[in-house]
Amino acid sequence: MSDVLHHRAGPPEIPHAARMDGVRARVRRVRRRRAFVAVACAVLALVGGTLVTRPALLDSRPAAPEPFPEYLLSSRVLAQTWGHTPEPLTIRFTPTSAPEDLTLIFRCDFGDRHTTGDKQSLSVAISVDGQEVARTACLDDATSTGDRELAGSLRTGRESLVRLTVLGHMSEPPVGTTTPAVGPAPDGVAIRLAVGEHVPVTEYPLPPPPEEPVRVDEHVGGDADIVLRADPLDPNKPQKVVVAWRGLSSMVLMNGSPGRLRVLVGDVTVADASNYGYTPSGVTGSVGFDPTGLVPGQPVEISVVPEGAHGDWVLALWEED
Repeated sequence: MSDVLHHRAGPPEIPHAARMDGVRARVRRVRRRRAFVAVACAVLALVGGTLVTRPALLDSRPAAPEPFPEYLLSSRVLAQTWGHTPEPLTIRFTPTSAPEDLTLIFRCDFGDRHTTGDKQSLSVAISVDGQEVARTACLDDATSTGDRELAGSLRTGRESLVRLTVLGHMSEPPVGTTTPAVGPAPDGVAIRLAVGEHVPVTEYPLPPPPEEPVRVDEHVGGDADIVLRADPLDPNKPQKVVVAWRGLSSMVLMNGSPGRLRVLVGDVTVADASNYGYTPSGVTGSVGFDPTGLVPGQPVEISVVPEGAHGDWVLALWEED
């Protein structure tokens, strides 16, 4: 029996000490594998933690402003940039069209972090090639400026550096000649700057029309001396009247839909206004126009020439006493 047990216990050529060394080696290998797996899990946990917490870190920074759309404020955007205060915005731009057809478009979005009222704005300076051309207010709405300023500073085919620099914060926009006090500008206000090219209303992508046509009856003065209105069946039909010339003291030209309206006295244009939407807009105020060569009592034709008109419009004129 003892021979049988000894035979089943293991081969006589493998000593007991050698077998124990093999067992210990296997234990060490298992421990090393377990330690490696533990380290790998820890690394993955750290990477996973970084991926999970990174959005929270990004959320603490100001969100990037949305770029301007391609068409805005009667212009097509040619070049633009954006950022946050207090850094200035800069555009390198080479005009390929006439500078008088260009305009600057800018906007400042205060957002919830800085909102203290509806009338706050930033005081900004606009420069071309280091020369300041305008100081104005940057609002929580798209604003355009620079037709005359840019025309005198840009040259067709020559690269220029257009820059918008934030000077400070105003509690409300300027009104007339009154300029509010300027304080330090808050950091993180989203600002945008673009160079746009004027587009005729006939080439501009128009918004869809409202369900009900826009009427401009309320803009017709009951005491106006001369009134010309759109033909309801054909708003692009020119309207005209011949009167004995007395001179003009004031005008209301209102268009309730997209289209261009030109007012002519004889063959001279005295008003030219385009509407790019379905909100009434136009020209209101004193004309201050007295064509050379016209004498009191002389017959003269006054006309409105529409172009691309989509709806109701009106011209009301008041003659001089």
